[in-house]
Amino acid sequence: MIIIPQTKGGVGKSTVAMQVIAPYLYKKHGKRITYIEIDDENNDSQSFTRTEIVDKRMLSTNKLSELDEMILMDDNHQVIVDVGGNKTSSLVLEEIKKVGSFGHVKWVIPLGDGELDGKNAIATMKKIRKIEEKSQDNMIFALNRAISAEPDYLQEQFINFFGHKYLQSNSVICDFVKDPKYFAVKNDKIITMSRYLGSTVWEMAHNNTNFTQKAMQCKELGDIEGARKFLFFKRLQTEAKDYVLGTLNPIFCSLDNWIELKR
Repeated sequence: MIIIPQTKGGVGKSTVAMQVIAPYLYKKHGKRITYIEIDDENNDSQSFTRTEIVDKRMLSTNKLSELDEMILMDDNHQVIVDVGGNKTSSLVLEEIKKVGSFGHVKWVIPLGDGELDGKNAIATMKKIRKIEEKSQDNMIFALNRAISAEPDYLQEQFINFFGHKYLQSNSVICDFVKDPKYFAVKNDKIITMSRYLGSTVWEMAHNNTNFTQKAMQCKELGDIEGARKFLFFKRLQTEAKDYVLGTLNPIFCSLDNWIELKR
């Protein structure tokens, strides 16, 4: 089971869950992944109305005990749990602490580049440490909305994670974890576009529709507006493929080194 908690809202948990972890596991298992969202205040997964890589369900905070059996049974990471921010993440972590993770959980902690994002990521990490003794091996951080994945730029954007010797940066992740595992989710308008289309960037990239041919057919029929529409979707398809090649595939390689799946 992959659990994505953070005690702060607005750090992109659903983006990491649906745009990164879901396509990765779908690709690995070759079938739909169970996606559980626990958030009594928001339902971000509803943006992905056309996705075909997950089966979605909601779990309310008054039924958290159902997680115990799901964690026990999922020993091959076929379930993603997207946990809401604020008190929801705290409630979920407290519930898991009662029974334990059985060594079946991998934790993904997302954070943006804000100071509060870093402090709340540390608070989340400390709660996970109370559940697992060897939590560092099972924990990875998602540096969300990265402007660039270049190491030098990344370190200066995410001072809350790496710290900075010339700038005041108290209580950063690297103060608490030696060589923390992480991946960077580059910000791109194609992520926004995919949500409006109800899909994921990965699915857009693997859509086999020949939009060029459709545009040419519209042009032959004199349907200029139709041709413009298909040219627009062709451009999105290309941008999605570029994002998969430049951002998602390197992340998938990092996840391969972190997640061991049964064949």
